[in-house]
Amino acid sequence: MARKITCRNNDNMSVEFSENDFTPLLLESCDGIYLVENNVSTSENTMTDGATYQGAVTRMRNIVLTLRDKPKSDHKANRTLLYNLFKPKSPGTFAYEEDGEIRTIDYYVESVSIDGSMRARQATVSLLCPDPFFVDTSDLVVTMSGWKAMWEFAHAFQDGGEPFGVRVNEKLKTIQNTSAADHIGITITITALGPVKNPSITHVENDEMIKVGTSAHPLELSLGDQVIITTGTNNKNVYLVRAGVTTGINEYLDEQSEFIQLMSGSNTLGYAAESGEEYMAVEVSYRYKYLGV
Repeated sequence: MARKITCRNNDNMSVEFSENDFTPLLLESCDGIYLVENNVSTSENTMTDGATYQGAVTRMRNIVLTLRDKPKSDHKANRTLLYNLFKPKSPGTFAYEEDGEIRTIDYYVESVSIDGSMRARQATVSLLCPDPFFVDTSDLVVTMSGWKAMWEFAHAFQDGGEPFGVRVNEKLKTIQNTSAADHIGITITITALGPVKNPSITHVENDEMIKVGTSAHPLELSLGDQVIITTGTNNKNVYLVRAGVTTGINEYLDEQSEFIQLMSGSNTLGYAAESGEEYMAVEVSYRYKYLGV
């Protein structure tokens, strides 16, 4: 199956490029989607052979598209389309599809270069992705405590009735991160089904905890209140949703709190509260990160 790429800018303008179609431009090549580069830090000692490993981080990803229109096409219209789609100083989303699998990554436009002399003109578009990892198009959701639906539409109802859902209550839940990436941000949604005081989430393997509310600054939840914790890179926040109003409440965090992320392998999460633990409904959602498409 031919590769297909869709680029969408922050005005929701979306254009699809394919290897077997000139509508609007043919995708000749796409570089940077399989490449993984790391900055490795080492230190050398005067009397020691070699070097000591200090750490490593994955570099920003650079995706370069080579596009071509065909002779006698409307070159001016194609240029205008590219300029409108790949705007400077604004974010966009790159989606890669092959064999029915789609992965996405966010980008900023570095450059757009268009050949203005050839009959079949070529354009080169350079996209910089500060977060170098591709992700799935939708979240995976794990219910630790709450109601889990037994079916979804479309659904064939059975004679005699059937349950809408089943009550889930797992104090510890293990999530297997089968991707090669560490530090996958999660969204934790805690819904109060009754009075809850100072809820917390733990990561067993890393011995980490995030607790919202302290003895000096308690957080007391009532029926219907929600606490939403986000732990992604550049998106570490805690929110309270009460009566439809969302408020940032990072100031309620216990000073020992860590914004829990998924590491490669097993990640066992648990939940607790100073009181009202039995009234906590807890969901964890996340998207795997991939080193390439």
